[in-house]
Amino acid sequence: MNLKMQTQSVLNQRKNNFLKFFTVFFLFYLTLSTSFCFSQLPVFNFKNEVLSEAIQEVSKTLNIKVAFDTKAMSEYRVSGKFDGLTPNDILSQLIKNTNFLVEEKFGNYLIIPISPEKAAENNHLSKISGLVIDEQSGEQLPYANIFLPVQNSFLNSSVNGTFAFRVPTTNSIRINIQYLGYQAIDSTLSVIDSVSFFTFRMKHRDMELAPVQVKNVRLKMIDQNKYAGQSTVNPLSFVNLPNMGESDIFRTLQLLPGIGYSENSAGLNIRGGTADQNLVLFDGFTLYNLDHFFGTFSSINPNVVKDIQIYKGGYDSRFGERLSGIIDITGKTGNKYNPKIYGGVNLVSGNLTLELPLSKKLTLVAAGRRSYADIYSSYLVNDMLENQVDDITFRGNGNSIIQLTPGYYFYDYNAKLTFSKSEQEKMSVSVFGGNDFLSSSGVDQKRVLFAQTTDYSEWGNYGFSFSWIKQWHEKLFSNLHVGYSGYENRYNEETDVSALVRVKQYMVSSFNSEEVNKLNDFSAGLKNNFRINLKNSLDFGVQTKYNEYTYLKNSGTDSYYADIANSSWLFTSYAQLNTQPLRNLSLKFGGRVNSYNQSSKIFIEPRFSGNYQINKNISLKFATGRYYQFLSKVAPTQSYGYNRDFWVISDDEKHPVLSSDQYIAGTNITFGHFTFDAEAYYKSINGLQLFLYIPPYQKNADPDSFNKMGQMRRLLPSKFITGEGRAVGLDLLLKYERSNFTSWIAYSRSKSTRNFKEINNNEDIPAPYDKAHEFKWTNLLTWGKWNFSGMCIYSTGQPYVTNQTVDKSLTAKFTYDRLPDYNRIDVAANYNFRIQKVQIKLGMSVINVLNANNYNDIYSRDFNFDSTSFNETSYVRSLGLTPNFFINFLY
Repeated sequence: MNLKMQTQSVLNQRKNNFLKFFTVFFLFYLTLSTSFCFSQLPVFNFKNEVLSEAIQEVSKTLNIKVAFDTKAMSEYRVSGKFDGLTPNDILSQLIKNTNFLVEEKFGNYLIIPISPEKAAENNHLSKISGLVIDEQSGEQLPYANIFLPVQNSFLNSSVNGTFAFRVPTTNSIRINIQYLGYQAIDSTLSVIDSVSFFTFRMKHRDMELAPVQVKNVRLKMIDQNKYAGQSTVNPLSFVNLPNMGESDIFRTLQLLPGIGYSENSAGLNIRGGTADQNLVLFDGFTLYNLDHFFGTFSSINPNVVKDIQIYKGGYDSRFGERLSGIIDITGKTGNKYNPKIYGGVNLVSGNLTLELPLSKKLTLVAAGRRSYADIYSSYLVNDMLENQVDDITFRGNGNSIIQLTPGYYFYDYNAKLTFSKSEQEKMSVSVFGGNDFLSSSGVDQKRVLFAQTTDYSEWGNYGFSFSWIKQWHEKLFSNLHVGYSGYENRYNEETDVSALVRVKQYMVSSFNSEEVNKLNDFSAGLKNNFRINLKNSLDFGVQTKYNEYTYLKNSGTDSYYADIANSSWLFTSYAQLNTQPLRNLSLKFGGRVNSYNQSSKIFIEPRFSGNYQINKNISLKFATGRYYQFLSKVAPTQSYGYNRDFWVISDDEKHPVLSSDQYIAGTNITFGHFTFDAEAYYKSINGLQLFLYIPPYQKNADPDSFNKMGQMRRLLPSKFITGEGRAVGLDLLLKYERSNFTSWIAYSRSKSTRNFKEINNNEDIPAPYDKAHEFKWTNLLTWGKWNFSGMCIYSTGQPYVTNQTVDKSLTAKFTYDRLPDYNRIDVAANYNFRIQKVQIKLGMSVINVLNANNYNDIYSRDFNFDSTSFNETSYVRSLGLTPNFFINFLY
């Protein structure tokens, strides 16, 4: 069966799986929708109505039985709007200011008198509701930090920007609201009524100094959460940092401690983990393989990002499916007041974003970005392409080195349509797509052999989500989500090997291969937060996920795995209690329960984290938990091309479920304008995989590999091998913040190892991204209309395999070396000005100011004949001294 027929067969199977998934989801969604619809009871409006008559109207409309004292209820009158999730809610609102309460007995409702003490308690509670928005655009700001100093209570706004709580009635309540990139609000609220609603409009902390400075305003880029492993990054500041063509989210995240910096990968290596061990969520759907331009920057357009929450391990029960980290990105919903158009051009690409208020309740955000290297190639693009390989020799291993000449372009797009039914309820649809195209060719000669190679790669991401977000009342918030996303990688390679004999070239062999790796992700879930009181809240929810993947390979003599396809269902429920048992102690207890159809097992993930505030300047934090991962990437020990790894689904046989136990402890200390944060961690990982490839010539070299008939046996079959890993380290962050200057130093000391019984006699080997030391120093200064920034990066070199041999018992011997240490200094400056209504930012970055000679990675490919083998090696070289220019505009 050829590759086309195989692909069609897989697509047909996928279509059937797709229909099955949406049949199940439709029933799931119908059930939830029906439940919510029934919960959304009629709204009752009364104007100076006798209470007894109002109760009778509610009883008749809702078809319920209510027993009450008609004479007593006739003494009260009610006015206003009354609604709720249950009849109990509505009845309780009606009798709120009376000395009566509602009790439900066997489906009937009783209105009975309460004690004077209880009545006084109820009458002295005030309900405070709030909404946090951007002053200029009306964007609702998710996860804003809200602090009540008198009550010593912390809470966060929802993803919808809403919050609510009850406090004992007083004349005033002090509230402090902070959101990264905005000026903090510190206000005293006058509370007159039992129910009060406030809208908090936050102002941008512009990267341009105003004539009059607001006291105590600080220039912030990053914030460390009070819980271990959690950080927030300001997306508004990305453009002010030095960049290699594009401002980028993941490049900024790589400046945090515990996240490895890699010039040729936008993927995040968090605390010794690989990029596939991170869950990247964009508006709720999962994104895979986010590299643009050899990983120079990610495929997420920063222009459409509103909020970024990052969890470097130790994350709570709301998140799962990955071992190392969570990157939760919320996209913009768009300007509610005025149309906005903004974009820019640099030496690599151009981008354009539109925010359009279609009506009072409907907004649209649309964005597109494309490189133009295939149309016009700047010197920066040429450097990026040509410097991907270098004809140097490392330690004289005798390998042949080939120089490739690549061609490249990419594009991506985003769109989000949001309907805000009210300030407490909205629905949105978000769409994302991105593709990269890479082709390269080259010729190599080794003695009398010539190898002519042509490669073509195409990889891309796509995603779609629908979400319904609602704040039902001050205690309950819900988020219903449906998502579909995926990743596809296509790779074609042709190598013709010829020999020069007596001045003539003769074809010796041809190595041709075509590979297709696809992964699809369908998900549906319901997340809820129930606020019990100021000190306690409960997170709970359910999720179902369907994954499917295919790996198809059509090749010549080096075919070693092909035609792999599988699918899986994952059903998850979670619950978590967030509590403050003591004034200075906050805790999270929770867990996740996973039912996975491929193993027919239940996987339980207990989680626990906390924060102890010693005083207002010093706190301790800790976290521990178990984590499972049900799909991952496998790295073959013999491969070539930009995307060398491929996705597989755990089946508990050939591909095990990955698991990890993690322990984190740290402290956060604030003194003046300085903040010091330290976290030590340890994590173990089980279920790691490699594909151990045995070349044909090694099989043939074994004299026992032939039977009596002279036919070759396959005594050394290639196979998947499974092992474990460990990571231990210390992450330090020292941050300084003033109104016009911020600086932080991030240092990581770590060790990450793996262990496979088939490799090096069961001895530990270094993990692919193991770096003993990493130092990053970032500075940002605002001076009038100017912004200046600089970065200094140093890290020890990452390991790579210099030689690999396998004996007939399938025991491999790997010899390792490390790339040279990496060091680089970048600087940038930009100027802000206005031409009528258009704001313009002109900027320049200089990458690698000292022109340091760095190497990012090494690619290797073996050409295996029946009796011998030779090797091509490509060393990926870092950019030298490289300036970049850009111009951005906002109208």
